[in-house]
Amino acid sequence: MSHRELLSIGEFSVKTGLSIPALRHYDEVDLLRPARVDPGTGYRRYRLDQAAQATLIRHLRSVDVPIDQIRTLLADQSGPDAAAVLHAHRERLLERAHAIARLAETIGRHHEEGTSMAITKEDRVVQVTVPARNLEATVKFYTEAFGLEYDESIASFQFGAWETDSFFLLTLDESAGAGGRFGPAMFGLYVDDLDAAHAAALAAGAALVQPPFETDYAPRRSVVADPSGNRISLTQR
Repeated sequence: MSHRELLSIGEFSVKTGLSIPALRHYDEVDLLRPARVDPGTGYRRYRLDQAAQATLIRHLRSVDVPIDQIRTLLADQSGPDAAAVLHAHRERLLERAHAIARLAETIGRHHEEGTSMAITKEDRVVQVTVPARNLEATVKFYTEAFGLEYDESIASFQFGAWETDSFFLLTLDESAGAGGRFGPAMFGLYVDDLDAAHAAALAAGAALVQPPFETDYAPRRSVVADPSGNRISLTQR
């Protein structure tokens, strides 16, 4: 098959609605392999008949079906395993929907009963300090993995804007790591796309602690460790 009969990753992305980072990730996890990868440039090319499978993957991910379960569905699209996977996922979605409905009902009661909804300022955590055994490598990791900007004047990465509900500081303490005042920390981050964020963290140098997984009582999440050994729990927003 000649190159002219194959689609570039950009053309395939437009054809299927899957982003280029998603296509690269699905190749890396052996979910959707390109028809050909140029050994010199690493460019991925796809057959047109792969578009149907790619579109199915997009639809399944749009309803939050985990990649491992999508792999099962692709292997047995009309068999009992596929039916069991879809049924189990439907039950999980219904459970989440019921939980949201209960929250909406509670808010509705507050509204009907005239509960004051005045905005009040509440105490909350706005800073976490983690040890940085290797400051340069740790700064580079968070910059590349999460697109954060390091402020040397306060030795911190800043989330959100000052005096807003989104404001938060992740502070790196080089002396804590070197002096051993406290060991590696663990904290969590909400992400919009767990699989993409997990892959980006690993590509930026994180160590794998736990691959993406989900339970009946919490959103999908994974755990990685930064270059200083601090564990980061990535959770699907």
